Amino acid sequence: MFCEHMDTRSDDTTVRVLIARPDHLGDVLLTLPAATALRAAHPGTSLAFLVSSSTADAARRCPDVDETLTVPFPALGTAFPTQGWDEVARTHARAVRDRFDIAVLARPDDPWSGSLVDLAEIPIRVGYAVAGMDRFLTHSIQLHEEHHAVIQTLRLMGEAARCLGLNTAGQHALNAAVLSRASVPFVPTEDEEALVRRVLAATPSAGPRPIVFQPGSGWPLKNWSPRRWGRLGIEIRRRYAVTPLVPGGPGEDPLVHEIVDASESSCRGLAGRLSVGALAALYQRSSLVIGIDSGPLHLAAMVGARVVGLYGPLPVEQWRPWSTPERYRLVRVALPCSPCDCIFDPPCGIALHPPCMQGITVDAVLAAASELL
Repeated sequence: MFCEHMDTRSDDTTVRVLIARPDHLGDVLLTLPAATALRAAHPGTSLAFLVSSSTADAARRCPDVDETLTVPFPALGTAFPTQGWDEVARTHARAVRDRFDIAVLARPDDPWSGSLVDLAEIPIRVGYAVAGMDRFLTHSIQLHEEHHAVIQTLRLMGEAARCLGLNTAGQHALNAAVLSRASVPFVPTEDEEALVRRVLAATPSAGPRPIVFQPGSGWPLKNWSPRRWGRLGIEIRRRYAVTPLVPGGPGEDPLVHEIVDASESSCRGLAGRLSVGALAALYQRSSLVIGIDSGPLHLAAMVGARVVGLYGPLPVEQWRPWSTPERYRLVRVALPCSPCDCIFDPPCGIALHPPCMQGITVDAVLAAASELL
């Protein structure tokens, strides 16, 4: 059943909004600015997020989110429906029936959430007008893929606000709150803060404001080679006399160890040690975060860190860090095929370290980093 996190702010006048985003960490994080702005622009709104268990912690760390619900969604890319999904959807639909006034489907192609909120008979169901979704929705808007992911979600929340009767002034407030690129509240626990203090105390060569590498992502196609991360660590150690820290998420222990080895121990690996909240606490103390286009990079930007992003197959216009321009730099290679915007089947046919990522040099990353340090 649902795994829940709730507080007691709701009352009989509260508008209850359920936002579905069964996706990767970065997608959930990039949904938060517009979602929290909706709450600010529409006083009395209660926000709940419907996510996969792997990303639930990200929603729970945002104090503007009142409740986090998890469902055993199939893996991304799975064809809809899978055997047994109807029963899963019906079971969880019963648990949310009569609890929400409006559901917002923030993932463009999401029949999983669509079928669930439809079965739950949530009266207003807002999403994108994409193939196969109309049967689940009561209101839809066009998807403009050329817009940044946050702006796409802002348009979706704008439609939700219209359905809720938000006046013109409220709509302007919603837009202004998002476009200001203000940091979204993201609060680590005391234990996570203490863990980061211990990590830094145990690595004095990292300094009080460390440089952090984030080499992993949810899609291997976007990754940079461990050998180049290692070389980057050697150069940063030589130039700035600090030891870069290399966290790693679930399943990334081998990647982190390979990078530390390639760096000739110029880096310190933190594989498997830091939760999402602890990562946020580390980023808040950092002088710079260098990473792949990924959830951790978006988290770093969200909590106010300076970031250098390495971008290959996906368009930067849609997926750049949501931050003010002076706080980030992007490194990419100008190729006729890049960005291909293909994660599963790139036209180059190279699924690991494609030319758009291998073409990014250590010198180019160092030059971007020097502009921010």
